[in-house]
Amino acid sequence: MDMRKGDEGMASIVLHKPSQTRYLLLGTGFGAYQSERSSFWGGDLFPHKTSGEIPVAAVCDAQGTIHWFLTEELQVIEINGIHIGDWAAKLNAEEPHDAMKQTDSRSTYDRCPACQCLISVTDQECPSCGLAFIEEEDPKA
Repeated sequence: MDMRKGDEGMASIVLHKPSQTRYLLLGTGFGAYQSERSSFWGGDLFPHKTSGEIPVAAVCDAQGTIHWFLTEELQVIEINGIHIGDWAAKLNAEEPHDAMKQTDSRSTYDRCPACQCLISVTDQECPSCGLAFIEEEDPKA
């Protein structure tokens, strides 16, 4: 495949911190686990259960070999050929919606508790994640 300048597509280069090796980020996800063992008092009736999720990322090396690492072991170095430090201005920029916010306590905008998307206080559900909001009744009414 002929890769010309501008044809790179979306590519994120990450550094595996323990080995100081660079990889191409393929995607992220969760490894899930669950275990169960009999309890001392309840036996199989009341077993001890352990479960959880492990955040992992799939990366590949220059030969295309896929590796899985914990996300805490990875650091993003560049995105689309642009060093991560050059993205700082965009990351620290004021959100366009922040100008619409009021500074007093009667603000008409808030953040979704699930995804942190900017929402109107009159929204019935989050337009981003679909979380439904329940209206609290005023006890003074």
